[in-house]
Amino acid sequence: MGLRPLILAPHSDPHACALVWAIEKQGVDPLWWPALPTTPGSHYSFHIDADVESLRSPADRIGAVWNRRLHEPTPHCAEADRNFAAWEWKMFQRSVFSIGSVFSHPLWVNPIEAARNAENKLVQLSVCRRLGIPFPETVVTTDAREVDALRARWGRIVFKSFLVHHWEEHDNGRMHAVGVTLLDGDSELPAEAIAVCPGIYQRYIEKACDVRVTVIGDRMFSLALRKASSGGFVDWRIHAGNPELRAEGIDLPSSLEDRLRALMAELGIVFGCIDLVVDKDGGFHFLEVNQAGQFLFVEEMLPAWPILQAMTAMLVSGRTDYALDSIEPVSMKAFWRSDRFLQLRDNVSETPPERTLYTVE
Repeated sequence: MGLRPLILAPHSDPHACALVWAIEKQGVDPLWWPALPTTPGSHYSFHIDADVESLRSPADRIGAVWNRRLHEPTPHCAEADRNFAAWEWKMFQRSVFSIGSVFSHPLWVNPIEAARNAENKLVQLSVCRRLGIPFPETVVTTDAREVDALRARWGRIVFKSFLVHHWEEHDNGRMHAVGVTLLDGDSELPAEAIAVCPGIYQRYIEKACDVRVTVIGDRMFSLALRKASSGGFVDWRIHAGNPELRAEGIDLPSSLEDRLRALMAELGIVFGCIDLVVDKDGGFHFLEVNQAGQFLFVEEMLPAWPILQAMTAMLVSGRTDYALDSIEPVSMKAFWRSDRFLQLRDNVSETPPERTLYTVE
């Protein structure tokens, strides 16, 4: 058997399901683990000395590891030992996966430590500042006076939380979310509420459009998203099903593309979903990069773009300079007709996942 990919994700994850289906179409049998298997008979030995370091595990001949949605191992042990064993398994998994040489130097998409660092929004902006990538002026604060000063300077600002939070009202079941909010001169800035926890406040860019750049190894797929009328939404992601949202492929300026490649290299990641905005004068501004972002919706919006083909080719080859025509053709359209997609749909209808089937984070 040749090299095969290892996908680290729960079995309810639609992106992992699509990639497993696509990889199997290449005659390759991928491994699909939510975490290190802990079933009886699954043994591990990590050996390190002055000459070598190696891991003996249930996996062998791994060419690529996709760190999609890694969970913590679940120990099989007596209940009295569960807390101790769970922490030991957690620390062992974190330790061995932080060493890139495990499984004989596979391509990591993305390396564990680099992925964790790359998810830091402030680290991203700091790297952009060093590389000369424009981004909106940003203040992270608990002080309402700082927020008001930023608003006075720019008129309109955007509030963002570090994570998107959802909650449900017990009385009526109504769902709420904290994510992205536009603040202007009429918005209240209650000092007590702002002081509860740090928030991210940025200058609002008057948009011509949003741009989503999906970076898969050496390739970039750039998608412009705009209103059918004109301009862009404050947060286009919550308007994914809106008929007003229009999508089209675009070419980035070569100088910006070079800087985005430098950003990915500085963060140490080979896959990521970069969000940009374009202002009324045609200037590009960086918002964030999600190193584990959703990407298959791009092919749904623009079927001519071989997003699934690209990710499959990178994982099968274990190379960032993969050739698209080196594998059998796969597409989201074909996946949606497959038995595996029907199984996924049945599974999530019985046990609804935390996320919808395909989101646009």
